[in-house]
Amino acid sequence: MPTSPSRRDFLKTTSTLALLGAGAGTSVAAAETAPLPALLPRDSQGRHFVFYADCCSGIAGTGNEQNHAAVNRVVARLQPGPEFIAFPGDAVMGYLTDPAPLRQQWDYWWNTEMAWLHPRGIPLYQSTSNHNTYDLASEEVFRQVHPHLPQNGPEGQRGLAYAVRNGNLLYVSTHQPDRTRPDRSTLVMETAWLDQILTQHADARYKFVCGHYPVFPVNGYFQSPQWCFRPAEREPFWEVLVKHQVHAYLCSHILAFDVQIHRGIPQILSGGAGTQGAGPLALMPARSEYLHCVEMAVDDQGLRCQTRGVDGRVRETLTWPCPFPASPAWQRLTPTDCTAQLSSLKPAGKIVAFRASTGPVRVDPAGTPQTLLWGWDSMEGLATVWIGWEGTPLRLTVRLIPQSGFGWQVWSGPVVPLGVPWTGEVALHPGLGPGGVLWRPTANAPWQSLSTTSSKGLEDLTWPRYWNIGHGHSGADEWPCLAPALEIDWTHADLPSHA
Repeated sequence: MPTSPSRRDFLKTTSTLALLGAGAGTSVAAAETAPLPALLPRDSQGRHFVFYADCCSGIAGTGNEQNHAAVNRVVARLQPGPEFIAFPGDAVMGYLTDPAPLRQQWDYWWNTEMAWLHPRGIPLYQSTSNHNTYDLASEEVFRQVHPHLPQNGPEGQRGLAYAVRNGNLLYVSTHQPDRTRPDRSTLVMETAWLDQILTQHADARYKFVCGHYPVFPVNGYFQSPQWCFRPAEREPFWEVLVKHQVHAYLCSHILAFDVQIHRGIPQILSGGAGTQGAGPLALMPARSEYLHCVEMAVDDQGLRCQTRGVDGRVRETLTWPCPFPASPAWQRLTPTDCTAQLSSLKPAGKIVAFRASTGPVRVDPAGTPQTLLWGWDSMEGLATVWIGWEGTPLRLTVRLIPQSGFGWQVWSGPVVPLGVPWTGEVALHPGLGPGGVLWRPTANAPWQSLSTTSSKGLEDLTWPRYWNIGHGHSGADEWPCLAPALEIDWTHADLPSHA
C-alpha cells in the first residue's frame, strides 16, 4: 500500500501549523470542515456506506482518541453522508477484569467520541472482537451497550452475531471474540447460521459479511488464531461466501488497509480508525500503512471502494470485478519482440495480465526454478518481475521487487502437476496492494490472490526495461523452463476511474 508520511513528519507538520497564527489556523480549520464528495453508486438501486474499525479508544486524552477523532472528522465531512457505518470491532481498549470501567469506556466512546454521529441518524453496526469481547463478562457488556442490534444470532450468540436486512442489502456481522484466551480457545467460527441467514435472504441484491479477523493472513501476519482464522477454518467459511456470492467479506484487526481476492470474492480489511503505537510497528507496518476510513459503493456493475487519510485525501481506489479484454485482444509474445512490446508499457494505472501454456511439465532434479517470464533492469541485481515455477512440490510463483533496491518479495500459488500440459493466467493489479498478484487457470475461472508476506504490491514497482521468455537475463541456461512448447500471451486494461 502507498507509503504514508512518517510519524515524525506528521508531528512536525502539525506543530508548524499550530505556530502559523490565527489567519493560517482559520484556513486550516476551514479545510478540515469543507465537504468531501462521497463515493456513490452508479445506478438508482445501488448503496453506499463507510467502513472503518480498530481505534481501541474509549479513554480520554490518549493518542488513540486523537487519531480516532481525526478519522471521524473525515467521515463527518462526506456529502452525502453514508447510509450506515460498518465497524468490525476494537472500538474500545477493553481487556479489563472489572465490567464497570469497561462500561465507562463504551459510554465515553458512544457518547463523546461518536456524539457527532447521533444527530445524523446514521446507523453504526459494531462487531465483536478481541478488545471488545474477550470473556463472558465483556460479552455481556457488549450486549448491554448495543441493545439496538438485532437479536437474531445463533444460539448462545444473540446480541453478538446478527444480520441486518436494509432494503435490497443484507449485512451480516459474525461473532469473533479473542480466541487466544484459554476460555475461548475451543470456539469455532459459526458457518451453519451464516449459511442459513444467507439462504433466507437469497433475494438480497447486495450481500456483505463482516467479522473482526481476516480469514486469510494479511501483510505476513500468519499466526492463528491471533491474527487470522486457523487454516482448517478458512475454506469452510469461505465456501459459504462463494456459495451465496457475497460482494465482500469486511474485516479489521491488522492495522492496515488490504484487499485480497479469493475465488472471486474480495476480503477487504480496514484497521485504520485510530490505533497507533510508535516506531516501525506503529501500524502493521508503518512503512506502508496509514490511518484511514473506507468509502464503499455497490451497484449492478460491481463494488467500488476508496480510502481517505486523515487529511481527507483519497489514497487508494478499487473497482471489482476488474475489466479484462476478450481473448481476441490478447497478443502473443515472442523471444524477439517481448522487450519491444512490454518495455514501452506504462504500468501506472494499468492492470497487466499474462497467459502461459506449456507442454508436459518436468521437474529439474537439482530443484532449479523454471522461468516463464523474466523482466529485468540493468540497475537491479534481480529480476524486477519473475513469473515461473519453483519449490517442492513445484508451485506457480511470482517474484517482484515492489520497491527498487529492497530485493525480492515472493507470491506463492497452486501446485503445478507434473507430466501434463499446464496453462494459467497471472494478473498484476496495482490497485490491490499485496493482493494484486492474481492467478486463474482459465479465462472462465474466478481470480485468486497469491499468498505472500509482503506489505507492498505493485504500486511503487519500477517496470522492467528488458524481458525474456523461458529463461533468465544471463542466457538460456539461467533458470530455464524445461516444459516444451512454452507460449505466452498478454493484455492490459486501464484501472477504472472513480471520477
